[in-house]
Amino acid sequence: MNPSLENWCALPTLMGEFRMYDTGSEHLRLVCRGAIEDQGSEPLVRIHSSCLASEVFGALDCDCADQLRESMKLIATEGRGIVIHIHQEGRGQGLSQKILAVGLMQREQLDTVGAFDRLRLEQDIRDYGEAISLLRQLGIGSVRLISNNPRKKSALEGGGMRVKLVPTHPTMRPGCSDYLRTKRDKLGHLLQLEHDEPTDTPIRFYHSDQSWGELSNFSRHAIYMAHRVWPTVEHFYQAQKFVGTEHEERIRRCSSPMTAKQLAGDLAAEFRRTDWSAVKEIVMHTALVAKFSQHPDLAELLLRSGDRPLIEHTRNDAYWGDGGDGSGLNRLGELLMQVRTQLRSVAHLCPVSSQ
Repeated sequence: MNPSLENWCALPTLMGEFRMYDTGSEHLRLVCRGAIEDQGSEPLVRIHSSCLASEVFGALDCDCADQLRESMKLIATEGRGIVIHIHQEGRGQGLSQKILAVGLMQREQLDTVGAFDRLRLEQDIRDYGEAISLLRQLGIGSVRLISNNPRKKSALEGGGMRVKLVPTHPTMRPGCSDYLRTKRDKLGHLLQLEHDEPTDTPIRFYHSDQSWGELSNFSRHAIYMAHRVWPTVEHFYQAQKFVGTEHEERIRRCSSPMTAKQLAGDLAAEFRRTDWSAVKEIVMHTALVAKFSQHPDLAELLLRSGDRPLIEHTRNDAYWGDGGDGSGLNRLGELLMQVRTQLRSVAHLCPVSSQ
């Protein structure tokens, strides 16, 4: 392996622009946000083993693609970070053995551990030596590892790395729930699954494709405002910083809420309206009312949250979110609870007919 820092290309994604570098190995891919030499002393790092089924063909019975997507979101939000993508299917056993195991699971109703045992396969033989070597060559000795897998953390620490775990948040969907429980209960992954959550606790949300993600401004629910359709609340909110200018429409046409937010950030210093601090909560509340009044299924979901506190849980935002540790203002959560109260009033005044 001989990484070439000069051989790279831009990688435009729905999470913004990344870079892809040549590692000198067809089995090891290096993708990062920003220049590789500007990652800092303790970057976010995802060491990700390939999963052809979910990453390429969209299979829904595992969380591999979910974890990769969430990792890229975390990295894009921070503005720097590294993904090392390793070609090692089936927890290192290879694609042929993986197909045998999955087929056995489907035919005989086994979990992934039972299928591997039946085939006399070790549960996880993945090797992270090349990834550790690559990080060393890049001068990185301390990482915030995006993972729920203690074995991966131990492997990096055994290679002399200093490691802090940054968890991902799996989506409990039909076809994947049992697999996630098996990873937690039999393989030791540190997973907090949504069905484990007591119904009288606060609802913490952030990523739009995870539990209660419909509450996120990034959720793919279009709203009709100001005589136009906006792909998401985030598109509308960010565009209103530049209302009446050409930049408003540029942001509306962004391919994703993440890129809309990034473009608005790039333009803010020079073009943002001067009264934004005074009006931003009005803009946000107006957009939220539109979202939950124009999508009855979302209104039903929000009402179903009962009296539970709603908290945007992220260390990336101490104004709209909770700052990750509860020290933030959580203004998005507060506005959502206001909208919930408004929806209750409307439901009380206009009850659904029982006929």
